[in-house]
Amino acid sequence: MSKNERKRTMVYSNVKKKADSKSASKNSNTIDLDEEVVIGLASFPKPNEEGKKKKGKNNQSKSKSDKNNQPKIAKKAKIKNTEIVQELTQQEKIRMQKKRAIKIMTVMILMMVLFIGGIVYLLLSPIFNIKSLEVVNNNHVSTQEITSASQIQVDENMFKYSNKEIRQKLLSNPYIESVKIKRNIFTKKVKIDVVERTATLMLEYGNSYVYIDNQGYILEISQTKLNAPILKGYVTSLEDIKPGNRLNKDDLERLEVVLNIIKNANDKGISNLITYIDIKDKKDYVMILESEDKTVYLGKCTDLSTQMLYVKEMIEREKNIEGEFYVDMDLNNSNPVFKESV
Repeated sequence: MSKNERKRTMVYSNVKKKADSKSASKNSNTIDLDEEVVIGLASFPKPNEEGKKKKGKNNQSKSKSDKNNQPKIAKKAKIKNTEIVQELTQQEKIRMQKKRAIKIMTVMILMMVLFIGGIVYLLLSPIFNIKSLEVVNNNHVSTQEITSASQIQVDENMFKYSNKEIRQKLLSNPYIESVKIKRNIFTKKVKIDVVERTATLMLEYGNSYVYIDNQGYILEISQTKLNAPILKGYVTSLEDIKPGNRLNKDDLERLEVVLNIIKNANDKGISNLITYIDIKDKKDYVMILESEDKTVYLGKCTDLSTQMLYVKEMIEREKNIEGEFYVDMDLNNSNPVFKESV
């Protein structure tokens, strides 16, 4: 081996030694990151252990919270169950009350129907058959007319007839003003009490006379003349002059004055002398006394009591003298005038 070769070998051997020593130092000086703390590097916990620790803590906290919450949850569930039971119980009570109310109502209705049915059956039974029929306070209309118009029959049940129907039938007669029906279940008697209208005035209607009462009702059209004053100058149309009808509004207003004339004449004892009263002019009512051949002009009839007093004196003073007598002025300041007919 040459000198150069020896040197190279030494170098190589030294290099090998150095390499071996370096590898040995590397092996001996290897850093254990789990055991050593290296400045500039942050230490991290082991994943598995930390995870286990956290899970353990979480499980412990959950178990503790679960243990703490278990009584509360149980309590809430118990309260909720109690509320549901109470609600169901309340609903059941309401249903029972409704059923009970329906039953009570049904029983009451049934009892009422049976009660009413029994009363109706009793009232319509032969026990209450009519034994006698009486009509009272009738003068112009005969008893036979009234009983016939009422259509009430003896030996028929007295409750078979409606009071309203009986009244309607009887009031169709213009002479009947009002009707009362009285039933006596003990004597089995029916009484018809009527109030009649009385003809107090007349209208001339062609060759006939129309009877009217103080309320202006037309009672009858007849060819017989009554002992009553006749109204002249009325304005009610001839088409409306029918029994049962009434004078029109204008004639009814005039009728009030006419009734006042007759009343004051009656007070002086001369109403029986009145033959006609002309109502054509509201400002000048005229009274005709045929038996005395005299016509009396009353004007607006503002002081009938004084006027009738003068008329009575005139009749006595101008006996058997035909003429016209004027009392249509202010009698406080003027005197009545009598004009003899020529």
